[in-house]
Parts: sequence; C-alpha cells; structure tokens
Amino acid sequence: MYLCLCNAIRDREFADAAKDAQTVADVFKRRGCRPQCGKCVPDVAAIIDETRADADGATAIAAE
Repeated sequence: MYLCLCNAIRDREFADAAKDAQTVADVFKRRGCRPQCGKCVPDVAAIIDETRADADGATAIAAE
C-alpha cells in the first residue's frame, strides 16, 4: 500500500528503509527523497517504532 503519495513510496519500502534508522529524516534519506506534504510522517515514525520493537523482541528471544 502506498504510504507516501507525494514520493510514491510503499509501506514495505519504508519498512526496509527503517531498519537501524533513528529518525524519519533518516528513512527518507535512505529512499533518496524527503517528505513533501507531511501526511505520511506519523506513519513513518510508527514504522520506525515497530521495527525497533520487533528487533528488541528478537534480541530478547535470542538471549533466552
């Protein structure tokens, strides 16, 4: 599904770019663009949070 219509970026593309990203700006830089209207910024921030949570969960499971 397209998350950023201005840059034609899909949710999966954002998820790939969000790995090890610290900020929304980092994600857009990895995609080679920047936010235009800003409507997708909260969704991109949520993807970063989800990626971190998934990574933390995988680390906790691996430590057990």
